[in-house]
Amino acid sequence: MAFNLSAQKGLLIFLMLSWACWASAFAEQGKRIVILSKSGDGPHQAVMSSFKNQFAGNSNIELTQLSLTPEETSNEAALNRAKPDLIFSLGQEETEWASRQYAQTPIVATMVLKDEVFKIAGNITGVSLGYPLKTQFQWLKKFFPQQKTVAILYDPKENSATVESAQHISRQTGLSLIAIPVTTPKELPFALERLANNVEILLAIPDETVMSASTIKEVLLASFRNKVPLVGLSDNWVKSGAFYALSWDYDDLGKQCASMAQKLLKGANLTAVPPELPRKITYTVNAKIADHMNMEIPEDILKNAKMVFN
Repeated sequence: MAFNLSAQKGLLIFLMLSWACWASAFAEQGKRIVILSKSGDGPHQAVMSSFKNQFAGNSNIELTQLSLTPEETSNEAALNRAKPDLIFSLGQEETEWASRQYAQTPIVATMVLKDEVFKIAGNITGVSLGYPLKTQFQWLKKFFPQQKTVAILYDPKENSATVESAQHISRQTGLSLIAIPVTTPKELPFALERLANNVEILLAIPDETVMSASTIKEVLLASFRNKVPLVGLSDNWVKSGAFYALSWDYDDLGKQCASMAQKLLKGANLTAVPPELPRKITYTVNAKIADHMNMEIPEDILKNAKMVFN
């Protein structure tokens, strides 16, 4: 009797494992992923390539890459032909467009700086590029151990809550935060004049009024003239003249998004795959700007930088 019970238990375990493997394979069978992106720059290509590599050799997964163009009807037609089971979108505009067209299709999004994109619809998850303020201030202390005064330029309509959180976190880290409101781009020159008065660091936060493609040159020039180092929003900002910026490991970002996509394709509910932050933090440094501002960069920070612009 003991042998029979043991044999029955073994058979039951074998059947359960076999069913789990079969169910997993069946869940992925014939699945279609549409990759939606309009940018062909290096970071986007690196993320897409890494994402695709995670499905290489899996004949059950069909990958289709589409570029977002002004003719939305053509995009919609292409998506309808693909009949995606999941959409991998790179960029805020791409994610918002996909959510309007496919409210029932899971979307894994990345290459977005603001977490709000994950709240516009219930079918969106993914990896945000925006590091928490606590992380930003921790790195400020590493780069600027002696400095105490940090300024943030912001539009109150967009970032009042963010600045309020920054005030709280700055006090915890022993820094003094100067919050400078800018309600329109026309006010920016007057706000930048304040950099000459007891400001040691300028921290950029995502803000459509103050820190946009149309204002970045003005901000960088004021930073350079006043020798107030700017902590930028991306590698390109550092290349253009920001002191440093937290950055991303694009290869790992693609892997992270692919892992989330695999869970969803295997039947996981979207609530079980919530939005995540990048698993790896990297950073880029502009050594030439550091020299201009007479700022010393610790050797270990330079050594571990993803990229140093000279």
